[in-house]
Amino acid sequence: MYNHSPNTTIMIPYISGEESELGIPVNDTYFGKVPVDRLVVKEGIIYFSGDGQYRSKIGLSPMRAKDVAGSYDSENGVLTILKYNKPKDETDYVNSMWEIQKEPFSGDVINAYNDGEPSPGEKPLGPFYELETSSPAMALKSGESGIHIQLTCHLEGGIDALNPIIKKVFGVTAEDIKKAF
Repeated sequence: MYNHSPNTTIMIPYISGEESELGIPVNDTYFGKVPVDRLVVKEGIIYFSGDGQYRSKIGLSPMRAKDVAGSYDSENGVLTILKYNKPKDETDYVNSMWEIQKEPFSGDVINAYNDGEPSPGEKPLGPFYELETSSPAMALKSGESGIHIQLTCHLEGGIDALNPIIKKVFGVTAEDIKKAF
């Protein structure tokens, strides 16, 4: 869970390719379709508002997800980088959609949640936003274990210091992020 600002944008690079082979780039139907002014899908990168003002959630499947996600708060100069150990050739992840599951192991690897009113007039939980990763679904027997590693780094600084990092990790610039919405 992370603090928000009106200028926080979540960035999630994804594997480009045909939908017929890899599926949709992003699942944006967890709490109803995310409006276009809060979710922008460009070639290879997804921008999602992390302002904590509109309840919504997105996810990327194992076929689309890379091993990194993050956010940039341009107002406060805070870059968050989330890196995890995404196993190769794993496709079974728990489906966390709030519905009766037809395919309980066709879930997302990376999720981002933006808080907001659960319904009109109700108080939000935060406001905040979340970035999260999941391990593959594992049918563990007694005594067995699995490992999932997620590293979260928060970097603070001016645009000149953060921009080279943003470019290297996400393939975009701070200016691209600010212009996304």
